[in-house]
Amino acid sequence: MKKPVKFLKVLLISTLALLLMVAGCSDSNSTQGSTDDDLEGKTVKVLLSAGDIGQFNSWKERSKKFTEDTGIKIEFIETPYENLLENITSDGIANSGAYDLVVFLDSMGSSISQFLEPLDEYAAKDDYNLDRFPSSILDLSTFDDKVYSLPVRAHVQMMFYRQDIFDQLNLEVPTTWEEFESTTKKISDETNLDGVVPYYGAGNNGQNIPMWTSYLWSNNGDIFDENYKPIFNNEEGIEATQRYIDLLVKDKVAPKGSVTFGEQDSRTYFKQGKAAVWLGWWWVYSEFNDKEASSPEVAGNVNFAPVPGWEDKSISSNVSTFPLAMMKGSKNKEAAWEVLKWISEPEEELDIVLKTWKEEIPSKEFSTVITQTENLKNEELNGLTNDFYSVAADGFENAKTLPQIQEWPQVADIISSAISKMATGKPVESTLNDAAEQVEKLLDNAGYYNK
Repeated sequence: MKKPVKFLKVLLISTLALLLMVAGCSDSNSTQGSTDDDLEGKTVKVLLSAGDIGQFNSWKERSKKFTEDTGIKIEFIETPYENLLENITSDGIANSGAYDLVVFLDSMGSSISQFLEPLDEYAAKDDYNLDRFPSSILDLSTFDDKVYSLPVRAHVQMMFYRQDIFDQLNLEVPTTWEEFESTTKKISDETNLDGVVPYYGAGNNGQNIPMWTSYLWSNNGDIFDENYKPIFNNEEGIEATQRYIDLLVKDKVAPKGSVTFGEQDSRTYFKQGKAAVWLGWWWVYSEFNDKEASSPEVAGNVNFAPVPGWEDKSISSNVSTFPLAMMKGSKNKEAAWEVLKWISEPEEELDIVLKTWKEEIPSKEFSTVITQTENLKNEELNGLTNDFYSVAADGFENAKTLPQIQEWPQVADIISSAISKMATGKPVESTLNDAAEQVEKLLDNAGYYNK
């Protein structure tokens, strides 16, 4: 809020009083710059998903120093993940300012962006470089060419494998799906382990879709064309899907239970030492190698690599974000922006993760999540982790993202159900055709194809 200039002449005292009254009544939601005095004592309410999440715990602990330095208080409010979308939507409709900042799963973004404050003007005002984030995850925060959140928490797919089993069988790390199939087949044939443990179970917010898209996208397939007509049932889509399903039904390198597995089920199966390869989000690397979380033969024996790609075509992993956004109804937008900037400070992000790997902070504050390109390529961090973050950086760079449309949750349910049906024996081509027909009808009713 800009303070009026004080005039010395007595004749202008009344004018000064009027100006002070106007300034005092100015819009508290203004995006103009504020002095430290304006922000001191403000409280920024941050809505988080409940759970013992190390990154969030670090924010809470470090916020004490932030308050000492700025005078801005931060109140962290937790809600179960299942209630997150409902809470954000309710506050958005009421425009009540119950929350200043909120975290959410990226797939919720298209339905709640109407309740969020665009951040482009704030970034321009403070010379905040939004390109510090990989384009794949910044895209998930962007709607109608405006950035509505900062991707301070993000995950990229990677391949994890048992180094001891690979050494035992003298196996090379697969870089193509063909090599992946032969490698997992050899493991299944020559050990008592399953070669890979996918998760084909329906539901769970479409958890079985990301691995499927790695096959689809690397075969130059896609979910929609430029007009949002479904094309995942074309020649490339059928070929990619058949290959994904064949891990279970033909190659038999996956356990029978993977038909109903969600992501957590498959992770548990891998941690119990029952499979040699797992494809999924990168954050599990530390969990797989944790002696308290994994069986003795697993912990300390898990290595990582990029997701394989189609022969002579491409590699394309998936990404998922849990960004932080400002509510349009916030009554403390300038203070909230300061908190956003602090949480996304490159030095702050890097310090948390470096201290995690060095075990210099309490375990409840451990976080391995880095989302800024400069930090992903940090020499010290990669030296500590055998280039884990450098591999992840390439994954973020090569990644594609799921469609950012309001109807995506319904579309995901249709595709997720189809994947589950095909894993239980339904034919791939006809099942994909049925799913594409349902998706097209859904989007047609939503007005996507009106001329």
